[in-house]
Amino acid sequence: MTSPRLLEAIRGDVPNAIMPLFWQKGGPVDVVRAEMERIGDAGIGAVILEARPHPEFLEEGWWRDVDAVLEIARRRGMTVWFFDDDTFPTGHAGGAVASAPPELRRRFLTERRTDVVGPARGASLIVERRQFWGPAAAQDPGRLLRVIAYRRAEDSAELIGDPLDLTDRIADGILHWDVPDGWWRVFFLSVSGDGGSAPHADHIDYLDPASTRLLLDSVHERIHARYAAEFGTTIAGFFSDEPGLYNDPDTFDFGSALGKRVPLSWNDEVAAALGDALGEDATPLLPLLWEPAGGAERRVRHAYMDVISRLYSENFSRQIGDWCRAHGVEYIGHVIEDNGAHTRLGPGAGHYFRAMAGQDMAGIDIIGGQAVPGFSRGPFANMSGAADGEFFHFGLAKLASSAAHLDPATQGRSMCETIGAYGWYAGLRLFTWLTNHLLVRGVTHIVPHAFSPAPFPDLDCPPHFSARGHNPQFRHQHLLSAYTNRLSHLLRGGAHVAPFAVLYHAEAEWLGSAQPCERPLRRLMEAQLDADIVPADALPAARAGAALGLGAETFDALIVPGSAYLPAAVAAQLLRLDDAGVPVVFVEEVPAVDGERPGVLRERFRPVGLDELAVCAASLTGRAVRLADAAPSVRVCRRDLGEADVIMLVNESATDVVSTEAFVPRAGEAVVFDAFAGTLTALPSRRDGNTTAVPLVLAPGASAVVLVGDPAAWAGAEVAPAAVVGAAREVRTEWAVSLATADAYPAFTPWRTLDGLTPLNAPGLLPRFSGTIRYEGGFAHPEPRGRHRIDLGEVFELAGVTVNGVDLGTRIAPPYAFDVPAGVLGADNTIVIEVVNTLAKAQPDFFSAFAQQDPTGLLGPVTVAALMEATS
Repeated sequence: MTSPRLLEAIRGDVPNAIMPLFWQKGGPVDVVRAEMERIGDAGIGAVILEARPHPEFLEEGWWRDVDAVLEIARRRGMTVWFFDDDTFPTGHAGGAVASAPPELRRRFLTERRTDVVGPARGASLIVERRQFWGPAAAQDPGRLLRVIAYRRAEDSAELIGDPLDLTDRIADGILHWDVPDGWWRVFFLSVSGDGGSAPHADHIDYLDPASTRLLLDSVHERIHARYAAEFGTTIAGFFSDEPGLYNDPDTFDFGSALGKRVPLSWNDEVAAALGDALGEDATPLLPLLWEPAGGAERRVRHAYMDVISRLYSENFSRQIGDWCRAHGVEYIGHVIEDNGAHTRLGPGAGHYFRAMAGQDMAGIDIIGGQAVPGFSRGPFANMSGAADGEFFHFGLAKLASSAAHLDPATQGRSMCETIGAYGWYAGLRLFTWLTNHLLVRGVTHIVPHAFSPAPFPDLDCPPHFSARGHNPQFRHQHLLSAYTNRLSHLLRGGAHVAPFAVLYHAEAEWLGSAQPCERPLRRLMEAQLDADIVPADALPAARAGAALGLGAETFDALIVPGSAYLPAAVAAQLLRLDDAGVPVVFVEEVPAVDGERPGVLRERFRPVGLDELAVCAASLTGRAVRLADAAPSVRVCRRDLGEADVIMLVNESATDVVSTEAFVPRAGEAVVFDAFAGTLTALPSRRDGNTTAVPLVLAPGASAVVLVGDPAAWAGAEVAPAAVVGAAREVRTEWAVSLATADAYPAFTPWRTLDGLTPLNAPGLLPRFSGTIRYEGGFAHPEPRGRHRIDLGEVFELAGVTVNGVDLGTRIAPPYAFDVPAGVLGADNTIVIEVVNTLAKAQPDFFSAFAQQDPTGLLGPVTVAALMEATS
């Protein structure tokens, strides 16, 4: 049976999967209209309107600009999302928090400590926090909650024994205490409206439903009041950007966790839930949130993180999602995940999967040079200082796609805000690489950052795509749009096939040292063993037998990252799965259990080393796509469409060509799908039982989409015959070179002739030129009959080719190979090659300064080879 989804992808009759941020900075309205038309012309079917900032947010000027956007969207069949605040991150409530009553504002648990030594009869301590010169003088000392003393070690900060409550010893602002023998630490615990990240002082309390309601009333309800008739039609929904706890004065400490001396998010609901979780009055135990206590702190810290991450989920993301769906629209967005912040405090929300609950798509962002070809295994420098390449390449996108696969409310959809703040060096070539990076990891929707109507050059986090007509690559943006929409649609079809689940490490990290889930994920993905990340919250509902079933997903084994401890409830689920026959594999370390039976897991399991994980895992599945040769740079995504499997393979190496065979665990014939052109080409294959072997050649950064199965799946579609490339002949010619900026194109100005191909950004040539470079030459060919292939070799970075007046198309990413139909080549031929570089050469912006700059122009070698029909 023909696959309708495949035929739709071939025709390009597919839904939109691209929703760029469209910044609103205050008009003029004719500029807003022109930019919206450009977005539609680029094959993009939706926008997310972001005030960045708009001087009249939710006032007359804002409504004027939104009215203009909506009118164009209705006419063009586009949809519009609203960024849900007047600034980022979400939570400012359009400025309403500044004048809100204290009970709707953020509150923090703070501590001040004094060390004392005894015996000391008649000792006293000053309770009142006196004003101090400097910034601290303006801070609210807060309401005293309790005064708690712990015995401490003489030579360390370790707390010892049970707490003493000294609160009732306070008289007239003085605490009177006959200090017992030994060293003691006295904690003055307070609840204050001050503390946390200063830039977020006027943001809502994400843990309080009434405070979240302030955001809904201030922004969502006002937009609904004006545009209610368009909700669910032209208006698609709302987008939250980077909400989080922001309790740490060091705003972007991605490692902020319990044990660091910072204020902690707090309100009455947190206090009550923490007491319930601990089964006792939690207040005397609160000092353990900051100080170690011989292991007793683990239970308290786990309980606190569990409580606040659940309250964030229930009182913020779920509440907003419920409101949106009740009003006929959807809710999307993302939190800060950077360098593992998704399990932590500070800018994080404590637990990625709980933070996504309530959203209709799971979301992430990759901005500021966080994912870069060639830097997947370790730290690398970028604009934020140091990026964890392993996390950004192997963990981040998998968080989003895994959450989408496991939560039926998302319908399998996930999104990524991407390419923002990379700088102008990030053109369509890198954007294609990032798109492939996301699609092969299962992310379905792309949120490009951003279109800006501000005058050019806008220094605010480029690239800006059209750049008010100054981006020479923008006229080719539609090619990437069509590619993205086709593949998003095709890769959402059928059943996702990932042989492995990797346990999310949040709860383990809350208890102590823990291996992040991206570490085993990397070893699996470098061996083409696909996996999803699974939170412990999902395990009680898991179907267990020979495989692990979660929702629509089936996994052949559960991989558990090594850690010092796991909660008893999680350990019980792992034992249940093992008892039912699900292979449970611990990596590097089998944890102790934080509970009554600390050794129960170690009695049953033995760990597997990271270096042995891939071999061990491969022995547990027959559902993985395998390669004949090791290729750690190749990523794989497999979907079972029923009649056929669709396999996406991406070579993420910055330098190496991969040439090997791929073994697909399904018998059938094979075709390769060109998602840029919407065409199918037969692929030579051979069968070995229930496995089909296909040849695989991937240039650095290149992708392939292969379908294997019953040829009935592509019946009715034209399939070009498989071809073999013959011996290549290099084109050697004198090249006449002319130039055109984006403003001038297609009017070219002659520059000079070149005897050979060389990087044109070299000193003395065109180091500051951004635009289109036209190379014109000629070549003789002794065997012009039949089909041919022209390969341009190295190109930076877009290329279009015309031979003898016949346009062969444009390539925006490797490989830069162009098929020449029969009858086009003659004995003597003219060739015109247009190469487009990025704006970084003419606009060397702040963000691009953190990146390696590519050369400019056609580097070659340019070759011509015959295409001959292959035989199976």
